[in-house]
Amino acid sequence: MANMEHVQLARKGRNAVAEWREQNPNMTLDLNAAYMSHTRMPQVDLHGADLRDSDLMGAMLQKANLSGCHLNPSHMYRANLIEADLSRALLNGANLRGANLTGADLTGADLDRAVLSDAILTGAKLNGANLSRVNLVGADLSEADLSGANLNGANIVRANLTNAQLGGADLYQSVLNDSALIGANFAGSIVGYTTFQNCDLSAARGLDQIRHDAPSTIGIDTLCRSGGNIVDGFLRDAGVPESVCAFQESLRGALPVSGDCFISCSTADVSFARNLLVELREMGVRSWLFPEDARGYALVERHSTSDQEEVERWVRSYDKLMVVLTEEAMDSETIRNDITQAQEKQQSADKWCLFLVSPDIAISESRNRLARTLTSEHIVFNLPSGEPDSEDYRSELSRLAESLKQNEPAASGVPAYDISEL
Repeated sequence: MANMEHVQLARKGRNAVAEWREQNPNMTLDLNAAYMSHTRMPQVDLHGADLRDSDLMGAMLQKANLSGCHLNPSHMYRANLIEADLSRALLNGANLRGANLTGADLTGADLDRAVLSDAILTGAKLNGANLSRVNLVGADLSEADLSGANLNGANIVRANLTNAQLGGADLYQSVLNDSALIGANFAGSIVGYTTFQNCDLSAARGLDQIRHDAPSTIGIDTLCRSGGNIVDGFLRDAGVPESVCAFQESLRGALPVSGDCFISCSTADVSFARNLLVELREMGVRSWLFPEDARGYALVERHSTSDQEEVERWVRSYDKLMVVLTEEAMDSETIRNDITQAQEKQQSADKWCLFLVSPDIAISESRNRLARTLTSEHIVFNLPSGEPDSEDYRSELSRLAESLKQNEPAASGVPAYDISEL
């Protein structure tokens, strides 16, 4: 357990700790299992402190000196660690989900099995850091320096690696799935049994200077998304068959692959949604069914403390979310949460992603307040369920399909989709 005098000292902040260190130059702060959730300690010098199993959730530690600290494992969910010094810190197994580590120094830090999902690591220094088996789902590593970092077995899904430096990084058995790699420099990095899934490698740098210690998996979705512009030498060194290398030539100049679209619907609307799914796929829209009964119960935000808790079967990563708007859907907490999260995503990513489809044109006159609000603030594509062969239905379906293939900024307001202009 923590020394409570040390805990109170740390809570007092930078000046109190600095004075204590002058008086006790050879002592180490004992903050083991301390509860300091949401404590404000900017610029505090805690270097070398024992912070094992401590709770620092939401703590304000901007520019703090945490170098050499024992933080394994600690709970630092959404902590403010902007420009903090975490060099050589022991963070293996720590929960840093959603933490802000912009410009932080993590040089030589041990982050084995740490949870960094949704963390902000923009411009962070991770030179030589141990990131083996780390969870980087949704993390922002743009402009980060990962030179010489150990990313063996790392889960790099939907991460932003724009302009990241990966020279000498070990990516053996790591998974890169749907990650932004524009300007990412792989020169000198090491791969083997590495998975490149649904990634655009056309603008990545240094692919021809990677060291291949074993074959790797390059997904067909990666070939398509890259538009056939992956360095041939990289593909061959990864063990891709010659016939596939030749196949990518046919992809050059092809139209970009549309993003992933999920159809959210109530249990009562599954039949309509399934028919819509078939029709959209025939029109070239990558789409999947996402009914409420496939998820068990309402989608709620989980403030998890481990990577196991945050992996929810009913969470989907999508470019577009289509909601079947009916009275039954408005009565479903699951569907209402889907709508809320899509609206939040639109604002944060400045990309229009919420689309409403109704099999009943009368939904605009619903007694449900949310339904009326949605129909007044969004375009609703009216597809009467009993008229799939009518000219109006086919025209509206074509308008929907083409709209789903477009990317419009949310800041510009509701897109005015008109297929005559496409």
